Formats: sequence, C-alpha cells, structure tokens
Amino acid sequence: MPIGQLIRDLRLLKPWTQTQLAEQLAICAGDPTGAPGRDAVKRWETGKVIPGRHWIGHLSRVLGVPVEQLEAEATLDRVNRRAFLGLSALAVTHGALATEMAASIAGSDPVPLAQVQTTHGADIVTASLTDKAATANLRRWMLDGDVPILRVNAAGILAKLPGQGQADQVARVLAHDAEVRHLYMTAVTSRVCAVDWTTAGRIASQPAAYAHRADFLATRFAREALNPRDAGARWCSSVMLRELSPMIGRSPA
Repeated sequence: MPIGQLIRDLRLLKPWTQTQLAEQLAICAGDPTGAPGRDAVKRWETGKVIPGRHWIGHLSRVLGVPVEQLEAEATLDRVNRRAFLGLSALAVTHGALATEMAASIAGSDPVPLAQVQTTHGADIVTASLTDKAATANLRRWMLDGDVPILRVNAAGILAKLPGQGQADQVARVLAHDAEVRHLYMTAVTSRVCAVDWTTAGRIASQPAAYAHRADFLATRFAREALNPRDAGARWCSSVMLRELSPMIGRSPA
C-alpha cells in the first residue's frame, strides 16, 4: 500500500484534518508554527511527494505506527512508483532470500521454512521462482508439516503462485488448521493494518475488543479482500470483515 494512502487512513482514524496533522507534526518537530504545513501533508497523501526520513520519524510518533512500516512503504514507493509491490521492486529487497528458499524447496529441504515465518514480499518472489515439482513439496508441507511455521510458510507461498492455482486448497487449510490460520491471520493483519505483531495477533483473535477501530480495520481489510496475488490474504480479510461487520459504523466519532 502506498505510503500516502497509509498516512491518509491513519489521519482519518484520529480523526484529523490535513491541517491538524500538520500542526501535530510541527509540535512534534519542536516548531509549532513551522513546517510541514497542510500543503506538504496533501502532497504526501496524494503521492506527489514521498516524505523523507525526518518526517517519517515524526509521522511514526504522531500517528502511532511503527517507523519500520513507514520506511518500508516509502522505500517501495521510491523503487517503483508506478507498480507498488511489483515483482521487480520486491526482488530488490527479497531476491537473495527468495532464491535460497526456492532452492531449498526444490531440493525437498523443509528446514529453512520451518525456522521463522517468512514475509509477504519474500513469499511473492519465492512463488515466482517455484516450479511444478517444488509446488508439490509445498503442498505436502502445508498439509502434513511437523510444525505450524512450516505449514503456514508453505501455505503463504502457495497462496501467491502466479495464476492462483492453489487458492482453493490454501483456503481449505486456513479453514481447518487453527494454528496456520492464526499465524496467517496475524501476518495479514500486521501488514494491512500497520500494527506490530502482538497487536495484530490480538486483533485477529479478538476483533470485538477493537470495536473502537472497526471502521478503520474494515477499510483496510476490504481492500485486501481484493488482493489478486494472495489467496490467503483474501480469505483472512474476508473472515475479518465478517467478524467486524456488526461493529462497522459504531466507532466513536
């Protein structure tokens, strides 16, 4: 998601006008009557300008979002302004890791995928390198892997295969494997809603506890429910929308 759209969504959650956000940033920067000004906020939100590191730090503090998330969004915007999250942009960041992962999958070695949950970007690049034989290995690990991390990583890569040929099987696993579902749901929530892993896990497990943020969360999941390259994210987002639907429109003004 472009950083400008993220800034706008988080601003509206407060809810602040562009002028109010600019005022909060100026106070945070120690110059209440100075920069950045409403025009700068408008340029950020419309994507005409990407905020620099100085303002990203202040945006993180004022909007309550991890600075790493904003920096990652800004970096990807700079790499490819016209194709956010395009494969070429992701390969710059995740290419080496994805190549190693693809080699281990092709060699029927599940160990690298059983160590730590992989990222959305790494999964997309790995999926682009996965052939028919490797897909069979991933399918077997998704269904019968010894540990949840292996199963969710296999599901994450299968969910992003070009053509979405494994979408139905990934959905069935998410529906019936509670451990994989929780890990996948947490990852999607953290990425889509720009929250830390712990908070994402809580939202995924108890969405009713975040009724005060239902409108914001529903907006983010509604967009992700249409993600054409991640069947797992579509499924998780649809489930979260179902859970949040009774609370939509009841968030405090």
